[in-house]
Amino acid sequence: MPMKDPRYDGKPLLRLVELWVLWIIGELTSVDEARLLAMQPHLERTWGHHGSWHEMIEAVLHLPPELPDQIRAMWQRNLETAHREGVSPPAEMFVKSIADQIAQH
Repeated sequence: MPMKDPRYDGKPLLRLVELWVLWIIGELTSVDEARLLAMQPHLERTWGHHGSWHEMIEAVLHLPPELPDQIRAMWQRNLETAHREGVSPPAEMFVKSIADQIAQH
């Protein structure tokens, strides 16, 4: 049985925000995308919003419309830095950092 990650204790939206950030930067897996698409009807009923899963997250969290472009720009800078330094870009660390900032607001 997989161990429960305490990172998400008391933060029910945090993983969805992380997946949203992965989607924004083009790193969301097709498996996670399929799961999120399957969850859309449940999210619509839960939140009372309509649209794609990512539009609902943006609406529920009242995220500014310019935020996706800002996140993409930050990710692009991280990619450029990583490539200059000859390392793999730390997508997971980046995503968690952004999600934590969003969740705090």
